[in-house]
Amino acid sequence: MAVKILLQPGPPPADLARLSFDHVVGLQPSPLPVKIHHNLGLLAGGRTVLPERVLTALVVSLGVWAADKLVPRRQAEDAWTRYLEVSCPAPAWGEALMGLAGLLDFLTGDIWMVRARSARPWLPMVLRPETAWQPDCVCLFSGGLDSLTGAIDLLESGRRVLLVSHYDFGQLASCQNYLTEALKQAYGPDRVRRWGFRIQFEAPELSLRSRSLLFLTLGVAAASVWEEPVPVIVPENGWISLNPPLTGNRLGSYSTRTTHPYFLTGLRQWLASLGMGLSIENPYQYLTKGEVLRGCRRQSLLRQLVPFTLSCAHPVASRWLKGRQGNCGYCYPCLIRRAALEAVGWDNGGEYLVDVRQEPKVLASRTKGADLRSLLYLLETGRDGAALHRLLWQTGPLPVPAAAQRGLLAVLRRGLEEITAWWGSGKMCAGR
Repeated sequence: MAVKILLQPGPPPADLARLSFDHVVGLQPSPLPVKIHHNLGLLAGGRTVLPERVLTALVVSLGVWAADKLVPRRQAEDAWTRYLEVSCPAPAWGEALMGLAGLLDFLTGDIWMVRARSARPWLPMVLRPETAWQPDCVCLFSGGLDSLTGAIDLLESGRRVLLVSHYDFGQLASCQNYLTEALKQAYGPDRVRRWGFRIQFEAPELSLRSRSLLFLTLGVAAASVWEEPVPVIVPENGWISLNPPLTGNRLGSYSTRTTHPYFLTGLRQWLASLGMGLSIENPYQYLTKGEVLRGCRRQSLLRQLVPFTLSCAHPVASRWLKGRQGNCGYCYPCLIRRAALEAVGWDNGGEYLVDVRQEPKVLASRTKGADLRSLLYLLETGRDGAALHRLLWQTGPLPVPAAAQRGLLAVLRRGLEEITAWWGSGKMCAGR
């Protein structure tokens, strides 16, 4: 049976008590006890009012994100796949939301039904542009290595860049702020600015696969409040974009799919069908993470800022491990980060909470060693041509021409070589 969630921006409907929803979520400001807290008023800093169709897409993405957080996967029969029905204010969007549901099935691994209500989306804000400044592109900026490199490359090419971030805890915000200030010092405040969107909602589920849709929609919204819409750049290396399953237990949405070609292509098409045909591009789709770093157009600045970037899947692990905050060193993103830094000669195990190549017990640890064991399994089983081809198609459908598929296959091959080179250098964990 589906869990039904109602997203209600603005005052609650008069017949709320009669509506049969399991959860009702408000959007600040709201008198409802359960609500999403945010600073979406940042969008009023553009040159034009946010178009209603973009606002509707943003509100829908908030409703999806709230539903994803509210319903624990452990309650599902297989401890993963949930049946989620979310109702959002989106007049005349019934057919469009059916199309979005299919993309969400792929993105989160759940079965979605997204229903449109006749109520209009509601987000009070007053246009208040601070200056005549206008960007010529939006760059999604997580505070990781890829997004920092993407920002530097855009700035080196002479672009005026609006960085768009999403955060829901302080450490990530601090990282993004520090890197932004460093970029302003390097290029000047007229070349780069950042809108850091604080979207917070306390709920039990932490897998948050739908966060990808929210982040991308925030980028689209930020790109749509100027005299002319600007392109959205999503810098992510090809290995993580495809995110190949390390083992048979990680097939499907057990791996994140933020910029997977199927999802990004489908999202572009969905937005275009609703009159939002702006460009959304990943310039690093055919590069490994190491190649992204090696190709950065200002190596000295990138190397200076690498220690301040955050790639970790659980950066607050230090709170209970009583270590310094930062990258944990043993999650999958940290392992790929280290392989990429090794490729440019910058890897330093001492910058992590745990150096997996220096601590023999990590590989045997049920929790800390899980991603490392899976990655080593892939290195042993995914090298030959047939296995690599199978690995590519296990990432999901690929709506790209044959030549592009060969390019993606080559990214996986070079990515495996990059990881192998890192693991094969230096002192190894005992028991390997």
